[in-house]
Amino acid sequence: MIKQAQAIREGWQWFTESRYGMFIHFGPYAQYGRGEQVLFREHLDQAEYARKACEWNPVFFDAELWAYTARKAGMRYACLTTRHHDGYCLWDTATTDYSSAKQAPGRDLVREFTDAFRAQGLRVGLYYSWIDWRIPAYFDGPEKDPEGWETMKQYLHAQVEELVTKYGRIDHFFFDGVWPRTAEDLDSIKLVERMKSIQPDILVNNRLGLSEEEKLHADGGGGSGDSEVLGDFGSPEHVIVPDQKRLWESSQVTTWRLWGYTNGERWRPADVLLDMLCECAEKGGTVGGNLLLNVGPQPDGQLPPAFVERALKIGEWLDVHGEAIYGSDGGNLTEFITYGRQTMKDNKLYLIIRFWDGRPVLRLADLVTPVLRVTLLTTGQELSTNEWGVNRLWTGSDRAVPGHPHRMRGAAADQ
Repeated sequence: MIKQAQAIREGWQWFTESRYGMFIHFGPYAQYGRGEQVLFREHLDQAEYARKACEWNPVFFDAELWAYTARKAGMRYACLTTRHHDGYCLWDTATTDYSSAKQAPGRDLVREFTDAFRAQGLRVGLYYSWIDWRIPAYFDGPEKDPEGWETMKQYLHAQVEELVTKYGRIDHFFFDGVWPRTAEDLDSIKLVERMKSIQPDILVNNRLGLSEEEKLHADGGGGSGDSEVLGDFGSPEHVIVPDQKRLWESSQVTTWRLWGYTNGERWRPADVLLDMLCECAEKGGTVGGNLLLNVGPQPDGQLPPAFVERALKIGEWLDVHGEAIYGSDGGNLTEFITYGRQTMKDNKLYLIIRFWDGRPVLRLADLVTPVLRVTLLTTGQELSTNEWGVNRLWTGSDRAVPGHPHRMRGAAADQ
């Protein structure tokens, strides 16, 4: 008997249905071509960085093309970095003139993003960094600079409130950069309460700071975090770490390491990225495991061709096999690690075959539930089955094509 999915509140069900989203790290750091943290990691001069940031103008930024690409890639939602750790804002904010609206672009890029992605039927997410490297008070903390800290905290809260007030429904909110501050320092719990009074169904991740009062850790970069209270979903990055107590998504780069645009970065093959998506779906359990796949657009605003190529290959695969991913539950009905991954939905078991050994028979020795029908999703072909006790013999002439992720085989078995 398949375990029934844990009840998810109505306003969040889209998240478990989606399984796949686009993460976009975009800002003036793209000009350097050395990742999103080049200011900090290379100890660049802040004044010179700010001057260059104010001159940055991504003239080929086309949110409609981004959104179209995301939809064709099979993604169901997207999350844009509204402000990264460098402090530069991609929206028309009243809190500072260090923004795309007030500087060279003269454009509210967040507005263009939210409008374009909604028009393609995609859910909208916004990323926001707690830390601003331009503000010494963040590093000094409330103990060393209580007045500066309070001013900075009001600045952060005001920016977040703008983002959840000015741009219509926001489905997904991704905090980052909380270290080394605590939830009490930032009043993050109070801020999230305010966000939810404005956007009742918003999903907020768990990077809200260590709570000294509650003795809970909720900076989920390395895992899902310890708290079911601090944040609505776990947000491990660079790793796939299931959280069986709540929703979670793994954020992963398309390249080998960096999130922002990087010259010379090597790109992961499409089949590796597709397998990450399948792994998230397989490990999702009954509460949801998503893949948030990142792209760092070029300085001029265009998506890198290498990303587009890989994203569209995955989209081709999902066009045929998407029912094994979208809205699925984790798979644990049979032993299948030899061939690939598994997911479940209703009374169906989906076997995602990553490679095929050429044998005419697929045997599931430990499957104890009756099989009524077996269908090859790739072609719609029905395969014959034979039952000997609890063993299943599945036969068919189809073969996987090595090196072509969009030709990975998905077999659906009705039970």
